[in-house]
Amino acid sequence: MKASPFLTAAAVFAALLVLLNLAFAVALDYGPPHLRDPEYGLRLDSLRRRMAEHPARPPVVVVGSSRTGQGIRPGVGEPSDGPLVFNLSQSGGGPVSQLLTLRRLWADGVHPAGVVLEYWPPFLRGDGTYHEQHRLDPKRLRPTDEPTVREFFADPDAAWNARAGDSFVPLVAHRHGVVSRICPELLPHARRTDPFWRNLDAWGWWPGRVSATPEQINAGWANVAAFYRPMYADFAVHPQHAAAYRTVLRECRERAVRALLVRMPESLRFRELQTAESERAGDAFLADVRAEFGVPVIDTRGWADADHLPDGFHLTQTGADAFTRRLLPEVQVWWASR
Repeated sequence: MKASPFLTAAAVFAALLVLLNLAFAVALDYGPPHLRDPEYGLRLDSLRRRMAEHPARPPVVVVGSSRTGQGIRPGVGEPSDGPLVFNLSQSGGGPVSQLLTLRRLWADGVHPAGVVLEYWPPFLRGDGTYHEQHRLDPKRLRPTDEPTVREFFADPDAAWNARAGDSFVPLVAHRHGVVSRICPELLPHARRTDPFWRNLDAWGWWPGRVSATPEQINAGWANVAAFYRPMYADFAVHPQHAAAYRTVLRECRERAVRALLVRMPESLRFRELQTAESERAGDAFLADVRAEFGVPVIDTRGWADADHLPDGFHLTQTGADAFTRRLLPEVQVWWASR
C-alpha cells in the first residue's frame, strides 16, 4: 500500500528535525566555542586575531568579572611593544569562572604568557545563593568544563544534568541564544543573551554606561546597598571559592604563566558598606595567597572618582578610558620586572 504524501512529508520532516538537532548538539560541544558561550567564544576569536597581528608580543589576558570587563580597555593607548594585553573577563566571573576561562583557553590551544586576575573579596563568599554556581548558566558549559564543575560547584550533578538535558532538543533549549545571535529584537529584554557580548570591542572590552548623573546614582543606590550590605555583614571566605582561586594561581605557576592581581576601583560610598570583619577576612586571604605564590598586587581601589562609578564598582566608559591609561603602564612595569 502506497504511503500518503502527507505521511511521507511528515516522516521526512521528522527525520530532518532529528538530524538537525543532532548536528546542532555536536556543534555546540565540539564546534566553535561561541556557539555555546558567545561571551567567551567571541573574545577568543578576537584574541586569536590580535595575536596573529602581533606575533612577537607575548599575550597577557585579563580574567575577571564585569568589573574588569567594563573597566579595562586594552585598545586605549595600546603600546607598540611589550605584552599584548587582552580582556577575557566574563560577567559574574569569580574564582570558579576564572579557572574555567583559563582551562578553556589552554584546551583551545591558546597559552598566554601572563594573566591579570581580578581580586574582589565579595566573590569569595559562597554560602547559599552566593555560590558562583548560581551565576553560571549550565547551557554555557562545555565537555572540557566537567572536571572544574565536579570539583568546585556546590551541586555539580544538578549543573551537569541541566547542561546534559539540553542535548535532547538543543534547538529548543538554546532558542533564546540562537535568536539573540540572529535577531535579538524579537525577544523581550529579559530573554536576550546578547547584552553581555553584543558590543564587545576588538580587545575584549565590554562598554559600560556612558555616564551617570548624581540623581541617577542616588536613585540606584538603594538596590546596591540592599544586596551588598548583608553580603558584607555575614562575610566569610568559602572553601570552594578559596580553593578555586588557589588552583588558578597554582596552575599558572605550573605552566610558567606570570600572574598579577588587581583590585579594581570602588567608590568610598561603596567601601563604607564593608564591615571591619569582612575587610580583615578579604585582606587576610589576599596576604595568604601572596605569601604562597609570590604574586604581586596592584591596588587601584582609589583610582576613580565617584561619578565614574555609578553603582560604586563598575566604571563608565569615560572612567574606563582614564583608568586603563593609568593601569597599562603599571602592567608594563610589572612585565618588565620579570
